Amino acid sequence: MQMTQNKPTTEIINANIRTHLEQRGLAESQQVSLIEEVLGLSASQTYRKLNGSSQWQLGQLEKLAQYLGLPTSELLVSQDNRRPVRVPDADLIPAILHLTDHTEEAHCWIQLGDVVQDDSISPLLLARRQGDSWHVYPGSHDRCINGHEVTYLAVQPPKRANNKRLLVAVLDDMDADILAAVLVRQGLFALPYESPSELLAALPHEEFDAFVLDWVLGDEDCMKVIETIRQRSSTVPIIVLTGHAEEYESALQQALRIQGVYYIGKPTPGSILALQITNVVTAAHDLEV
Repeated sequence: MQMTQNKPTTEIINANIRTHLEQRGLAESQQVSLIEEVLGLSASQTYRKLNGSSQWQLGQLEKLAQYLGLPTSELLVSQDNRRPVRVPDADLIPAILHLTDHTEEAHCWIQLGDVVQDDSISPLLLARRQGDSWHVYPGSHDRCINGHEVTYLAVQPPKRANNKRLLVAVLDDMDADILAAVLVRQGLFALPYESPSELLAALPHEEFDAFVLDWVLGDEDCMKVIETIRQRSSTVPIIVLTGHAEEYESALQQALRIQGVYYIGKPTPGSILALQITNVVTAAHDLEV
């Protein structure tokens, strides 16, 4: 997908959303109602996003794209200069996409263009290397000076054969996006899920190296999720997080003893959690060998 474009990112996103909803025969009022229902927003919140006065969160775009049966990139990339050409995988590098300065991040694959050394031009997206990772920002972002123009972008999970980073599933009904973003900043790939059904639906399609599960999910615990994961793999590491260990002591003991899960108390620094994930994955691999 050709990325050279001077439109503001929010304008491009809104134009893409309207286009896809209009193609489904929805009038403007129906579009607002659908977005309210899918994302759980109020009418005023939806109108502010559609008129550009409020920024979209990446998690909202992912959820809306999933509802419409589209890849998230269909809502992120301008329709004006698309190329019907698939960039070879060998030319793509993994990166982390940021739409704001907060925690809205997604894993993507990009092709780098020319270096942008000043603010005389404003491509849609620019990439800058930070540590051992590439990060992609809107072209107007001030930290992108001396970055590279992004000439192609695909939003999708990492390809396991082409990437040494661990892929972690994060299940938390309150803070999945935040926890996943913390792990991303610690050098892992992490995909957030807010409900057991979302995670279980992803199991046939993703090759996760580990799972991080919040033990308390609404009025239930995550034991059923653990059992389903174990039906698919008896060795993949599962880490359970909770700040209520005493309250659920008996059930947690059963999970640790029978299902072979690991337990970490909340709150836990992201660096400690990431290190624990790496250690248990390494140990699991050593046992398989």
